Amino acid sequence: MAAAAERSFTVRRTDMSPRRRPSHSLALRISKALEREYETADLGNRTDPIEELVYIALTRQTHQKNALRSWQAITDAGGLAAILDMSERQLQHLLGPAGLSKQKARWIKGSLTAVAHRFGELSLSATRDWADEALEAFLRSLPGISIKSAKCIMMYSMGRRVLPVDVHVRRVATRLGLVEKGLSEKAIHSALERQIAPEDRHAFHVNSVWHGRKVCVARNPKCHQCVIQQLCAFRCSRGDERA
Repeated sequence: MAAAAERSFTVRRTDMSPRRRPSHSLALRISKALEREYETADLGNRTDPIEELVYIALTRQTHQKNALRSWQAITDAGGLAAILDMSERQLQHLLGPAGLSKQKARWIKGSLTAVAHRFGELSLSATRDWADEALEAFLRSLPGISIKSAKCIMMYSMGRRVLPVDVHVRRVATRLGLVEKGLSEKAIHSALERQIAPEDRHAFHVNSVWHGRKVCVARNPKCHQCVIQQLCAFRCSRGDERA
């Protein structure tokens, strides 16, 4: 039995008739089931928006351990404020362990400089009363900040009821049938925010990330371990994963 449990699975889409189209009730059931399973576990994000901005840049396309090494290197060099007095080359040297150090140095240096120039300090406290749309637009104007990154900053460190969609959230939501496959970044954010109620978006994001890392992985998803298998719009059978 143990050997059988380790076999890979094929994930095939079931018939998406009008009765199987996503609904708010389905999204709510999925959200609550994931919340019971993962209890909205901590992903290591920061409560300060400037720190979160830098943390997100450091974690892009690298393991969290490497990002934390780079974070510690910045801390040892004087913290985020010290970056304003560094050259990009100096910052690039500090970020070596995180990978893509040249791009990340440009993004981080450019973003922090832009914030300090706009507000006279390395803080986003002046945006506290901004509408979500205005805040997102400003954040996306900063170097290297995508829709997902902007919404992560807003959700994790600014208390905004938005829903960031990373690669794990996209995979989980698509396999569940909440969104169509292949949507653009803008379209999938809009589609999921229509599906998930504002008060459930933080938990849905965090728990979907965990689910995507632990169970609903890119290749050979562990469907036999999935707590929401009965709510999923895909059917599992043996073979290589083709979803």
